[in-house]
Amino acid sequence: MIDVKRYKIALAFLLIPLGGCDNLFTVEAPGRIANDNLNEIAAFPALVAGMSADLTDAYDATANYTLPVTSGELFHSGSYAITDVAKGILLPEDMNGEWGQMQQARWVAESGIERMQGILSDEQFNSSSLVARAYLYAGLANRLLGENVCSTTIDGGPEQPNTVHFERAIEQFTNAIEIGQRAADPITVTAAYGGRASVRAWMGDWAGAVQDAQQVPVDFSFNILFNSGAGNGNDLYIETHDRYEFSVYNTIFEDHPDDPRAPWDTVFTGEGEVDTGANGLTPVYQQQKYLSEDADNPAVKGTGMLVLRAENALRNGDIGLAYSFMNDARAFYGMDPLVPASTIEEAWDDLHYERGATLWLEGRRLWDLRRWFNAGPSSPAYHPFLEDRDKCLPISEEERESNPNLQA
Repeated sequence: MIDVKRYKIALAFLLIPLGGCDNLFTVEAPGRIANDNLNEIAAFPALVAGMSADLTDAYDATANYTLPVTSGELFHSGSYAITDVAKGILLPEDMNGEWGQMQQARWVAESGIERMQGILSDEQFNSSSLVARAYLYAGLANRLLGENVCSTTIDGGPEQPNTVHFERAIEQFTNAIEIGQRAADPITVTAAYGGRASVRAWMGDWAGAVQDAQQVPVDFSFNILFNSGAGNGNDLYIETHDRYEFSVYNTIFEDHPDDPRAPWDTVFTGEGEVDTGANGLTPVYQQQKYLSEDADNPAVKGTGMLVLRAENALRNGDIGLAYSFMNDARAFYGMDPLVPASTIEEAWDDLHYERGATLWLEGRRLWDLRRWFNAGPSSPAYHPFLEDRDKCLPISEEERESNPNLQA
């Protein structure tokens, strides 16, 4: 299995002629660095490490907190004042942290790329693993935004549709692939193919999506790295193992207690009773996917590509092929194959669950539910979960108050 869970950023840059960088492979969190000091090739590993850290923070604010309860992956069982969010009421004043972290991850990666391009020669820039990785982080940040915001604004500009982030991500993933190939960085290249596959699908290019998805082996996983020692630990572990703020209770995954893709367990008190969450009422069905503050979030993985290809097959009316892909993904987790459905509607029901379980708690579910809901009740792809709920994250109150282009 290709495991990049603890893949160290600097180790991807073995073939980059950066000259004069004696400590290239021992990068640590540098703390505050003067802006001018980043205009040196020796600072580029730290610059790209910063992009990774900001993307981690963005995932922590969304995939590990807001998105699980808005998409029904988890149920709010705690004492936090997020009752409206848990009910699917997403207000601008409640999105300040999520919006800021996602946009910061995008801006840091994109501006860092511009900085590197201004310092490196064309030959250095177009063959650098650092640059390829930066483009990958930029693409992932834009994918996160595109899948979850209702509309957007870029660096204080006017309001635009969420799809502007998909357009940017396609270009950035493409650059990551091309530069990563020249730099002989197969991990970045494979992750970028997976990122581009999903974004191409969201833009309607399903044929291109399938071509990209085929480049990602089933055992591949590229992860968003968490490190509690560096101050960016996985908060979903804390909220489910320390505070009991979220539970698998009252979710579709409660009905599948033995699914290894969405593992959970019942927590009991010392007296043998089922423990309750921080609200004192909800049974604690504890997620077992992230078992420490250092647990990483998968961003691209081969099984995700298989269920993407399964969806494409259903869109083309090929039930048998769709189940072949779904069962290939299930086999990777040691699960028995599904019996193909006899109708396209039943096949879509299975796909809805299979994709949800495969990508459980990875920040992808709200977008899937949104696009399936938007297909409409007459479509076999339709999913009703978001009925009477907000479907996406609005532009934050802070952005609307500070951006003159958004003020009436």
